Amino acid sequence: MRKVVSLLVTAILCSLLVIAQSRTISGVVTDANGKPVPFATVTVKGTKNGVTADADGKYTLKNVPSGAVLVISSVGYDQREVTSGSSDNVSVTLTTTAGSNLTEVVVTSAFGIKKAQRTTPFSSQVVKSEQLNIIPQTSLTDALAGKIAGVQSRSQSNVKLGAGDQDFLRIRGGLSLGDLGPIFVVDGTIVNAFEINPDDVEDISVLKGANATALFGERAAGGAIVINTKKRGPKQGIGVELTQGVTIDKVYILPKYQNLYSGGGSSDLIQFQYIPGQHPAEWAALDGKYYPDYTDDASWGPRMTGQEYVPWYAWFPGHQYSFKTAPLVAQPDNARDFWETGITNTTNAAFSKNGPGYSVRMSYTNQYIKGLLPYTSSKRNNLFFASSVDLNEHFTVGVNATYSTTTVRGEFVDGYANQSSGSFNQWFHRHNDMKILKQLQGMLSPTGNLLSWNFYTNPDGATGYDDIDGNYWYNYYDYFKNRDVVNGRDRFFGDFSVQYKLNSHFNVKATVRKNQLTTYSQDIWTSLLEKSALQSGVLASYSTSNTYYDEYNYEGLANYSNTFLGKLAVSVTGGGNILRTLYKDNSASTVNGLNIPDLYSIANSAAQPSVGNTRQASRVNSLFATGDVEWNKFASVTFAVRDDWYSTLLKENGNDLFSPSLGAAFVFSEFTKSSLPWISFGKVYGSWGRKPRSLAIFQNNFGYSPASVLWDGNFLMGTPNSVVDSKLKGSTITTYEAGFDLRFLKGRLGLNAVYYTEDNDGEPLSVQVDPVSGFTSLVVNAVKIRRQGIDIQITASPVKSKNFSWDISKTFGYLINNQVVKIFGTQTRVLLSGGAFGTRFARAFQELRSDWGQLIGGGIKRNADGQMVVSPTSGLFIVDPDKHWGSVVPKTTGGLINTFTYKDFVLNFSLDYQIGGKFFSLSESWGYFSGLLEQTAATNDKGKNVRDAVADGGGVHIVGVSSVDEKTVVDTYVSAFSYFHQFYSRRIAEPFIHDLTFVKVREASIGYRIPVKKLGNISKYVQGATFSVIARNPWIIYRDAKNFDPSEISGVFGEDGQLPGTRSIGASLKLLF
Repeated sequence: MRKVVSLLVTAILCSLLVIAQSRTISGVVTDANGKPVPFATVTVKGTKNGVTADADGKYTLKNVPSGAVLVISSVGYDQREVTSGSSDNVSVTLTTTAGSNLTEVVVTSAFGIKKAQRTTPFSSQVVKSEQLNIIPQTSLTDALAGKIAGVQSRSQSNVKLGAGDQDFLRIRGGLSLGDLGPIFVVDGTIVNAFEINPDDVEDISVLKGANATALFGERAAGGAIVINTKKRGPKQGIGVELTQGVTIDKVYILPKYQNLYSGGGSSDLIQFQYIPGQHPAEWAALDGKYYPDYTDDASWGPRMTGQEYVPWYAWFPGHQYSFKTAPLVAQPDNARDFWETGITNTTNAAFSKNGPGYSVRMSYTNQYIKGLLPYTSSKRNNLFFASSVDLNEHFTVGVNATYSTTTVRGEFVDGYANQSSGSFNQWFHRHNDMKILKQLQGMLSPTGNLLSWNFYTNPDGATGYDDIDGNYWYNYYDYFKNRDVVNGRDRFFGDFSVQYKLNSHFNVKATVRKNQLTTYSQDIWTSLLEKSALQSGVLASYSTSNTYYDEYNYEGLANYSNTFLGKLAVSVTGGGNILRTLYKDNSASTVNGLNIPDLYSIANSAAQPSVGNTRQASRVNSLFATGDVEWNKFASVTFAVRDDWYSTLLKENGNDLFSPSLGAAFVFSEFTKSSLPWISFGKVYGSWGRKPRSLAIFQNNFGYSPASVLWDGNFLMGTPNSVVDSKLKGSTITTYEAGFDLRFLKGRLGLNAVYYTEDNDGEPLSVQVDPVSGFTSLVVNAVKIRRQGIDIQITASPVKSKNFSWDISKTFGYLINNQVVKIFGTQTRVLLSGGAFGTRFARAFQELRSDWGQLIGGGIKRNADGQMVVSPTSGLFIVDPDKHWGSVVPKTTGGLINTFTYKDFVLNFSLDYQIGGKFFSLSESWGYFSGLLEQTAATNDKGKNVRDAVADGGGVHIVGVSSVDEKTVVDTYVSAFSYFHQFYSRRIAEPFIHDLTFVKVREASIGYRIPVKKLGNISKYVQGATFSVIARNPWIIYRDAKNFDPSEISGVFGEDGQLPGTRSIGASLKLLF
């Protein structure tokens, strides 16, 4: 008995000793750059005990004997073995396999859910920070141009400094009555792209269709740009990164102007006749001298041959040019001389510390931009913090926070007749000397007004200085100095999360997200501007506004993942979200000027001030689930469902929106490893998704508004003219996709292609009804739009040697069809976009059975044989008022990134392009009318200038057919003045319709990795340094529109007063400590 007890005690002690020697080990698997290796496999050597790391490279492995050897492996990396030792934390760095480009790509979806691209059944593209930040960026959307298949970047001129209209990404053409852009999601929080700092971006997943964005619900109807920020530093321990970038910004694309004829409306100069008692005495010095017509702001004046004339500024006293003549000569660079040299200065400092079970990263970015317009600037500060701490083996706490503050000063109007490009390209005197305009800024006339080159009355008819005050235009420098416009933004967003990990299979996570935006604006037109240009319509004014937006998300997630039978991998995530939003604004502006000059206060309004106030609140409660089932790493099925209950929808119509998606993927390369070894990876996939959309706040309500009229002492209430269908609901987007993903030669060559078809059915529209009903319109579900196309991405590494490598990434998107399939009732056309002068020229419409965004307007009438129809008497064109030029959306978009590395030198450049699409230029139309553009002073087929008299061989040659019978040939010459004026007077837009086609090098950099190890004691502190020379927009290889950069056209339909494209050259230095 004693022996039995002794044996039992010995067995128990041995068991306890074994248990004591086995423990739980955790750690992070990273690559040589300190970045996580997702989904790496960690096993105890010689056993079946193993786990798969998560998307962030983190793993936890139980029952590891003391001193056991761990085997770590991942696709594209050399397998590594490490001894566990006595520490419970074993973090491992893997080395890339020589000659291999295969790595596991991680796609991020809603709620931070990450999946291996191997199992994703939909189109997804991941852009790494190295591709995003080829050069220091001021705009995230501009940085993405050409880098995503099927995405058009509608950039804006950098002259705007991000104010007003912002850059816009259009994914796969149009799918709504208006432009529908993607949401931007940073670490799970939806924000505006403007507040995203590219320096803090680790990678971006681009999700396009309803099948890929089901978990986001209807907010991602236009797609989703999902951004992961940098959470860890590049190494273990403490790390510091400093980056300094400076660029010089210059205007580089301007219209081609004529430089032969001066300003005015007459081809002859006017001789001044001094009249004592009528004219100021000092004007006697100019008696008998000649001057152009200052009142006409066009350039149909006399030919410039150096003849003596009186410039506009000579009529005013107080400067060196007073009462002196000058030679009338061309000023070919006067418009270019106006634009100043911009400077962009960007400083980024980042601190990080990584250790066992924790990581911290903080970064601060300061950016100052001196604008290209006088008296304009932008200041931006961005503070970012991210931390994750494992409190123990079960609990992890995470924080992500970003605070951004931006102040932009200046006016950046790019509409008709704006006081920069709207003058130079539309109404201007080509002989104006911009250097003298700049020199005389701030100078006042004897009447106390600002000087102007555009007089209200010519000197002969003037009785004093007040008659030659400004007419329409100011000295441009004075104008911008007297326009005090300030726009400020303060944005805070981030999240706090707590995760409980029961074991390696099950975890739950609770997250609170906040997104807050406060804006402030102030706009002042000074009293000096009001009295200095008599026909400008400017009144001294003051306006101010502020907005407040606050969004909270309360999110709960539960995840279970396991592998059964050694081959069946199952992962399921479910949860819920509560969204609360609040929007408020207040605005006020003076009306009809100011009572007291230069007192900028709402209380100083000359009439009852205009006051506005808005308050909107909404709630959305959501449940969702997603999951993957994968068999033996070659066959997988993926589903996602989300149900949202909206406070903005009527319960009786069903206020919940259910978004499902389903897809499957098959990795056939698992069966071809022996027969087709050159296929490293091959996958085919297909998926379906459906996404109902909500209605805007109050869109389904019958709203009343207070009127300004009193009845019996009470305010009347105005009723709307439009009635809403009681069954109105949002439209439904349905997406189908099928594609393949191939990688060859250990990943040295890759090809990913997808075909998609999408419908948006039931888009709400206000349609006309018989007014006998008491209403003029009815809002119903009315429109269906369809798009079909293909997206392709190609990656390649043609050369990869010890000292030299060449990597390529190519994107291509083609719209096969993008048609308006259905419009309610008998209506066949819906206005999409139009600029100044509305119906007079060209506008974009949604037209039944035509491609999205048809550009329609006045064209030149043609007969059945395509010959132009002209008047037999005047020789001028006959107008076709309903000419169709095609869609405003390009058929083809794409880009190319090249990276060349030779030893310590790196050359990067990105090229993007688009083919097709149309736009209308109002600037060119007025440039013709005002005689500014080079065509208005061209040489005709007789070798004569078109402005010469027709009798002398001048004029514009027109060949067409008579409008009488549309057969008889009319071959004639028309005076240039009549020819170039007809396009406005007859509302003909055709000469000003252009393709959006272009090919451009958007970014380029040449970097040198400084060998700090060879710099002696410096290497003790500086562990890495890179110096780069950078360029933005260095070369437009091809463009159809010669006067503008087609990638920056400001409006959907075209442009009204386009600000010019810019080019930047600079340098950056990055230090790693």
